[in-house]
Amino acid sequence: MELHQLKLFLDLVREGSFTRVAEMNRLTQPAVSLQIQRLEADLGCKLLERTTRRVLVTEEGRILAAYARDIIALSQGAQQALLERRGQMVGSLRVAAIHSVGLYELPDYLKRYIHLYPDVHLHIEYHRSELVYQLVLQGSVDVGLVAYPEPRDSMVVIPFLEDEMVVIVNPEHPFALRDGDGVSLQELNGQEMIGFDGNIPTRRATDSVLAQAGVHVNVKMECDNVEIMTKMVEVGLGIALAPQYSVQEQSRRGVLKVLRLRDYHFLRPL
Repeated sequence: MELHQLKLFLDLVREGSFTRVAEMNRLTQPAVSLQIQRLEADLGCKLLERTTRRVLVTEEGRILAAYARDIIALSQGAQQALLERRGQMVGSLRVAAIHSVGLYELPDYLKRYIHLYPDVHLHIEYHRSELVYQLVLQGSVDVGLVAYPEPRDSMVVIPFLEDEMVVIVNPEHPFALRDGDGVSLQELNGQEMIGFDGNIPTRRATDSVLAQAGVHVNVKMECDNVEIMTKMVEVGLGIALAPQYSVQEQSRRGVLKVLRLRDYHFLRPL
């Protein structure tokens, strides 16, 4: 039983696909299969079952996975401790983020991180909030970035930053004629809006803010990410409340008009 075999095994448990694991590790699929066969032969049991759709983990495989995560973590920790003693920071950092944070707010921080720690390999994934939580709890990633973070078992929540929610409109919308005055919550009453999907935390927070103000809007369309939302606003299908960081480029290009809420400071914690 070797460390690289355990790593391939854990990758298969997480990804459920020999093809994807081979690509991730820059190996051929037969090479991955051979290492798993050798691991199973060493342990004398079947760890994985192949089906036509994905790889399934046997009961023995689940037992090994729990220990393998600890073994890999201890190995990486030992290497890290020795390298840090020599003044080096190496290894890998796996990050899962929601789209709006990963695409618009994280890149500047990653640039600085890479400058400080050039020998650390970064792996970034974009997912919905609930899957980000799951990946952190499973140990599949080291850090998760979500909006409106919630404390959960075996997980530490650290405030990152706050992003202001702003009103975005098509340049031909009547609101776009305003010059720096912003809009009030009450002026949103009756507006046709593009919203996030109902199970996204930012959508729930938006609904709560509007409801508390007695504002009723007509949600014309729901989107699962901010890029689709801004595109729908660009073509004039409605207005939206969106994170300010995610619309800065469109504002500079003039394809969207960004307006602050003048009577409510709507912040989205990350």
